[in-house]
Order: sequence, then C-alpha cells, then structure tokens
Amino acid sequence: MKISLEWLGEWCQWPGSAEDLADRLTRSGTEVISIFSTGSKVKGVVTAKILEVKAHPNADRLSVCQVDDGSGPRQVVCGAKNHHAGDIVPLARPGTVFPDGMAIKSAKLRGESSEGMLCSAKELGLAADTEGLLLLPAETKLGVPLEQLFPGETVFEVEITSNRPDLASMEGMARELGAMGMVNKTRPESAKAPVGNLVGWKVIVADSKDCPHYTLTALTLRLGIDSPEWMKKRLTASGMRSLGLLVDVTNYVLLELGQPVHAFDAERINGKVLEVRRAKPQEKLAGLDGGTHSLTGEDLVIADEKGPVALAGVVGGTESSVHKGTQTILLESASFQAGRVRKTARRLSLPTESSRRFGRGGLDPSLAERARNRVIQLLHECGALVKCEGTFAVGAAQMTNPKPVALRLDRAEQILGLKVDPQHLRDRFKALGFREEQGGWVTPAWRADIREEMDLMEELIRLSDMNEVPVRLDALAEGQSPEDRADRRRRQIRGFLVERGYVEVLSGSLVRLEEGKSVKLSVAAGPDAAGYRESLLPGLLASAGRNASRGRTDLKLFEIGRVATSGGKEEMRLALLLAGRERPVNWQDGEIKADIFSLRGIWQELRERFSGWAETSNIREASLAERATAGLKIPVWIAEGGFPPTSDGKTVAYREVSSFPGIQRDMALVLPDTVAFVEVEKAIRAVAPAEMDGMTVFDRFRDPSGVKVPKGFFSLGCRLQFRSGARTLTEEEVSAWEKKILESLATRCQAKLRGVL
Repeated sequence: MKISLEWLGEWCQWPGSAEDLADRLTRSGTEVISIFSTGSKVKGVVTAKILEVKAHPNADRLSVCQVDDGSGPRQVVCGAKNHHAGDIVPLARPGTVFPDGMAIKSAKLRGESSEGMLCSAKELGLAADTEGLLLLPAETKLGVPLEQLFPGETVFEVEITSNRPDLASMEGMARELGAMGMVNKTRPESAKAPVGNLVGWKVIVADSKDCPHYTLTALTLRLGIDSPEWMKKRLTASGMRSLGLLVDVTNYVLLELGQPVHAFDAERINGKVLEVRRAKPQEKLAGLDGGTHSLTGEDLVIADEKGPVALAGVVGGTESSVHKGTQTILLESASFQAGRVRKTARRLSLPTESSRRFGRGGLDPSLAERARNRVIQLLHECGALVKCEGTFAVGAAQMTNPKPVALRLDRAEQILGLKVDPQHLRDRFKALGFREEQGGWVTPAWRADIREEMDLMEELIRLSDMNEVPVRLDALAEGQSPEDRADRRRRQIRGFLVERGYVEVLSGSLVRLEEGKSVKLSVAAGPDAAGYRESLLPGLLASAGRNASRGRTDLKLFEIGRVATSGGKEEMRLALLLAGRERPVNWQDGEIKADIFSLRGIWQELRERFSGWAETSNIREASLAERATAGLKIPVWIAEGGFPPTSDGKTVAYREVSSFPGIQRDMALVLPDTVAFVEVEKAIRAVAPAEMDGMTVFDRFRDPSGVKVPKGFFSLGCRLQFRSGARTLTEEEVSAWEKKILESLATRCQAKLRGVL
C-alpha cells in the first residue's frame, strides 16, 4: 500500500524526518518497503501557450504548433490530438534531458523544424498512463518550471500483514501512529446522509452468511463535473489513476477509510431488483479488469434480471459500469464474507484493492454506513450531487460484543522483560481503540486478531521503545542440551564428508512397503508412504540410479537420517555410497577406480576424527538385486552404521605435531593368499612402539607364473613411519622395532621379507 505523507498529515502530525517515521513504523511491525517522491521529475520543462495549430504538410498524424513560453514564439511538431489554440501545456525546451536518457534538441521532423517537445503527464512522471498532452489551467503563467507547479510529495510503500486489515487506510494508519505517541488531529465525522427509503428498487440477499449487510443508495448527479486536482494528486500518489469523478470518489473513500464501495449506472441495470447470490453454472462476467470470467457456484455475485453485474467484493462488471454520461448511480456499500471473497479472488487471480481488504476479514462493520455517507459528502462538496433518492438496506452492521481480555501486568513484565507503566499502557491501548472494562481490555471491532492475553502483550511490546527493554541472560539458555550436542556432531560430520568430495542426499523416511526393508505403519500417510524405512541404503541407491541414468557415474554420496529399529524405536544412522572413479583424472595420477578399500578408508578416518564411532562390518559391494532395483549397471560400494553417542560431549584431543625428524622404513612382505590385511595390521600394531605414527600400503603384487612370487602367495609393500615428540630417533632403536614387527608378522601371518625367500 502506498501512503502519501501529505495526506496522512491531515490526520496526524509527527516530529522528525520521513526516515525516522519509516523506522518507527517498521519496528512496530508495519514494514516500510520504500520511500519515494512524486511530482515532475524532469528539469527544463516550462509552461507554454499554444498560439496556433495547423496540420503537418507531410504527415497526417502530426501537427505543427506555434507556442510561447514567455520568451517569444517558437515552432514545435506534436503528435498528440487533444490540444487546441489557447491551451497551456508543458514544453520541454532544447537541452532538456529526461530520466530515460532522451535529450531534446532542435531538429526537423518530416521537413518541419521543431524546437522542443510538448509533454504528457506520463512523460513527466506525473501519471502511470495517460493519453495526449497534459493540459494545465488557463490561468497558469507562462515560463513557470513544472517542478514548481508539481513539487511532489513523499510517499511510503508499506507491507501490511494479513492480520491487520485496519491499517489499509489513512484512518487506520493515523490511529496506529497515535498509539506510538504521535498527535492525532480532530476530524469531523461525515454527516449522516439525509436519505429515506429507496422507492422502486429492491435488494434480495440469498444467504446472510455470505452478505450480512448490504446497502444500495440511488443518487442523481450533475454532468460535466471533473475530479478536483487535490483528489487526483492524492490518488496518483497512492498509485491510482484518475478515471473520472465517480470512480475517483469511491477510490478516495476506499483509501481514506478502508471500506470498498462500488457505483452502478442505474440506467444500465436490467430491471429494478438486485440479488446477492451464488453464481449459477455457465454464468460469466465481463469485468472492469478487462477479462471475461467463468463463474462457479462458489462465487458470490451481484445480479440483475439478466445475470451477474459484479463479483461481490472483487470487481465490477463493464455492462453496469459508470461513464461520463451517467446521471443516476446506485451506490453499493456492504459487508461480504471474507473467505468467500478470498477464494474467488485467488481462483481468478484478481488481487484488486477491494478483494485485498474484504479477503483479509476483520473490517469494521460500521464502515459500510460511514463510507456511504462519505461518498455522498464528497460528491456534494464537488458540486456533482443533485439529489439523494433514498437507500435500500438488507441486514445491519453486525457489531460484536467481545468479552474483556485480561492483562496481568506482573506476568507481562516477566515475559517481556520490561517494566510496564500502567498509564503508558492505557494511553497506547486507548489510542488503538481498546476500552478498559472489568479489569481487562475490550477490543474494537476492527481488531479481530486480538483474542487472548498474549496478543495484548504483543501490542504492548511492539508499541514500546525496544531500546528500553533491558538485556539479560536467560538462565534456561545456558549450556547445551543433548539435542544441541547431537546436532553439532551431525554438522561436523557433514562438513568432514563434504570436504572429501561427498554429496549429501535427503530422502523421505516414509516409503512404499515394497521399497526395501520397512515397518508397516498402522495409519498410512498414503500409498507411497505406508512404511517407515529400516535402512538408508535403498534411498541412497535410488539416488545413485537417478544420477547414473543421466550420465553421472562417479559418485560419492552420503545420507544422515533416522530409521526404524526393533521395539518400535528409532536410530540415527550414516550411510555412504561410492561408485566410479576415486577422484577426477589428471595427467599425474591417471585413472584410479574406487573400490571397497576407499570406503574402509573413509570410515577409518571417521573413527579417528570423531570419538565413540563404532567399527562397522557392513561395508560391501551392492548386490545384483539391489543394483537392479535402483537401475544401476555399474559396481557400487555401500556402508551403513549407527551414529556415535554424544551424551558425554567429548571431542578428539588435540595432538601437537612433532618438531623432530621422522624415520621411514619400507618392507616388502610375502604372505599366503589366505591372509587378510586386517591380520597384517593387527600383527604390526601388537608390537609397534608409541613412536610409530603412520602405516600405509604402497604396493600389492601377484605373479601368476610363480617366478617372482610363489603361487599361492602375494607381495605386500608396507611403509612404516616413526617419529618422537620429545627427541630425535636413532637408527639402532628403529631397527630394533622393525625386527620385532617382522617377528610378529612371521608368527601371526607366516610373513617373510621378499628378498629372504
């Protein structure tokens, strides 16, 4: 919503700048999206009088004008059609530069010289869309810069939340500012229109729930009366175009009070009866928005004897709309059910100013009468009203009688952390329209969002200066809960895996029963969510299958999630998947295929990096059946295991890197084919000293011919690294350790050095 500060200044006044006011509004919950200025945005444009108009000799659509800006006559070629000799219009003289970069200079157009350009309101930034030149009042002096005639004003664009329809008006915004301590100005209430019963017309409301209150007032008008300039200016600043007096007045009242009203041309209504009802099948409406809308039985319409003439609370119809020659109007001011209007507006994509206000709900029921009186008053002040023929009303304003909502000051101070001044509270609440009664506060009709004590506390804190709220630590927020520690551990593990090239997969925990192992739910969430998964691997394999089908076969995937376990419990797990190449190919390393050892390596790193991580034996190649289900034709290695406990909150201890040099020893071992590497590792670590800080395998070799390595045996190259954190190691002690390790390998694994066969 756009708010003119000049217009708002007629309702209240505030100290400070527009920026200060915008900041205060935003902090109270009504966000100011932008601040901008209206008025003429082009310097170098002055007023000029058209002395003579004649047709262009070489162009049918152009005219040649002699104009005078006070400095003497000059010739200008113009393409507009709405000007005549004697009109006062804006003239952009040579040298004028427009905001879009267009520069005006003396030139020839179709053979005729042109010294400038006559301007429209759109070109000057005074209107969004206009036809023809901007015609100024006849008494306007010549040579006056347009920025002096149209100095502009400051406009706020605010974002109004769905629970505050009362703010979608000048009156509501002024009331809000008054509650913030601004000074509200006294404004006289519109006089009650002196109208009696409307004779000859009738309104039928089919369902009072859809329309609890409907008024129809007939007015006879005087032709040829245009909207006053001050009204056009305010509508333009608010983002609306001037469309003639009747439409302008209804739009003005909508912006001023927040109540939509609509005017029908009485002579374009078929019959003398209007009915508020649901639309019938196959009915359509040609709306003022330019579209033809197919209606359903869920839409509420205003209909005459022929059919719908308006969509209630949304948009009027073209066939019954007012125009320049309208002399008798039927003024509609009513209350419509919010949900009904909202559904229709959403289905037809019609977010009109009317539907935004009716659709939010919570409009003050008394506004229907007030808005009608205000329209009549404005038409009278503009000199357009001839006679009020009368009003036909159905229903009445449904004024609720809400019970007082209690507010305990001690409880408010405890929750808000703010010392509450009772008088300050009364001033703020009374400015908002609340009434103190029976130890509580009765909410006004336009604040349907206030239902309980916490709502009142929210009003109190948002209207207070937040700088006055003391800062203090909440004792309940100190320390970390087990859930916090578990979440931090999961984030650390995610970061660790991502650093090593893995990509996280997120799959749903509810699956079809036929998708791998799952527990049947007693109440299924749907055919695709009848079971709770017992493993993360089916989802991980399915994701790998989707990637492989699109040509991505080098995969490193992981998922962290909950699965069902025995006894109806849940368990947090980690699953890994590896396929294709271990890392991208480059000219130094060549192609290295991923295998089961790649997964064992990453799992070993997890165990070393994060304390409490259990060793898993579930590291394997996916079976043919699993690959077929996932649509995979490539080898895939998978692993799954439970998360480490986090109840102790311990982390891996920091170990300082030694500054002393290390010693490296390589051993080429010959072992029987039946010996697994894990047995080799255990044999080495069983006798290795504390100074051994690394062990890697750099070669594995078999000779089918049995020449270099006997048949039934294989060669394994192991590299041992020794380093002390306190001293430099000697060759003698490292050789002694190496000897013990070889003895352990010979005893446990039947290993021999390759050169000692």
